[in-house]
Amino acid sequence: MSSIQSLMEHLDRMTNELTQIKKIAIGLEEGDKEKTERAGDDLMAASKEISKEWKVVSAVEEIRNQREKRW
Repeated sequence: MSSIQSLMEHLDRMTNELTQIKKIAIGLEEGDKEKTERAGDDLMAASKEISKEWKVVSAVEEIRNQREKRW
């Protein structure tokens, strides 16, 4: 086997491995997007529920009270 042929085979194997790594990385990236979107949706749903219950003080007043530790 010539050294050029050996080198070409080695480069082919490396290319295939890099392709597989890229596919894995893209799959992980998609999972992160879905997880982020799901977390955002959950936050918005929770925000709506909390807003329904928030009747005593305005949000601005509540934050002001917490900063001044008036609770």
